[in-house]
Amino acid sequence: MTDGTFVSPYPVEDPQSLAELERAQGDLARAVGRLVDATVRTRQERPVLDEVTARVDTLVERLLEQAQEGPLGIETSSDGRLRDHANPMLGMRNPIAPPLVMTDDEGGVTCTFSLGAAYEGPPGCVHGGFVAAVLDQVLGTAAARRGVPGLTAYLNTTYRRPTLLGTDLVCRGRIDRVDGWKIFASGEIVDPQGEVTAEAEALFIVPRWAREHLGTPTGDAGDFAPPAGETGVSPTP
Repeated sequence: MTDGTFVSPYPVEDPQSLAELERAQGDLARAVGRLVDATVRTRQERPVLDEVTARVDTLVERLLEQAQEGPLGIETSSDGRLRDHANPMLGMRNPIAPPLVMTDDEGGVTCTFSLGAAYEGPPGCVHGGFVAAVLDQVLGTAAARRGVPGLTAYLNTTYRRPTLLGTDLVCRGRIDRVDGWKIFASGEIVDPQGEVTAEAEALFIVPRWAREHLGTPTGDAGDFAPPAGETGVSPTP
């Protein structure tokens, strides 16, 4: 790890070709993400739905003509880092990953985001599970940026008020203290009015099998800017 950059021990033979493939994979994931949002919000009648379903099934079969068995796992990306592109919170290849845009903040990480219809729980509100997931990811990213990426041991979440869909939200995460391989963190989600909608305290632990490779992240936590042309905001309902 140098200047906060995590390096993969596995070199890439052709970074340029891999970067082009990654762009295509990311484009596909974002297109499917828009499809997910449209699927939730559409008011089309059955004939159109049947037609779209048939087309989607055909596309699924086309993609599965060349696909691996089981989960994606960890891969070396074109920038020479290990990443889990299937991460459901930040994974470049995962169409359900919320558009989280993170920046370094003094003592931690700040994440801006806005979630649309696909993340709805109570009417007009973000599902509580996604609220907790955002907090988990942001606090975990703060730990990773500190150089001690760990697994979540616990995440104590308190819901103060509804977290609304289609609003510009900010999640902040900070490291409270580090005790050996244990990282204690806390954070909150704030709405446009400056009100805390949810807050959390967490403990992350670097597992034994990862300690000898400390400096190699287990996720896409190093991405601190949206892809070109992306704003980090999903379609609102």
